Amino acid sequence: MAYLTLKERLLIPTYDNPKYARSGQVVIDMEKCNGCGNCAMICPGGALYIAGIGKDKKAHLMEDDFPNCMSCNDCAAMCPRDAVKVSQTYDFGRFYKILHRGGLSAPRKF
Repeated sequence: MAYLTLKERLLIPTYDNPKYARSGQVVIDMEKCNGCGNCAMICPGGALYIAGIGKDKKAHLMEDDFPNCMSCNDCAAMCPRDAVKVSQTYDFGRFYKILHRGGLSAPRKF
């Protein structure tokens, strides 16, 4: 087992701190959302959930200070009504080089 010095431990990035990292964000059009749950079911970070009763069921982004959204765009690809869009991609900054990712696009049709 390796032991870290105090200096090495202080240099380990903490990505739950908004000062060093920015999480992904999604925008949900409540007019189009029918609460089917596809987006919440497919989300690998568990950042979306369905709330409401009956016909008032809608998708929502977790209201944490730092939701687990990875900007993977799976939710937008799964939404049959185009109600979910990724508005902000994640960025881990600080120790990592920021690459130009380009715009998000829908997955290929096979």
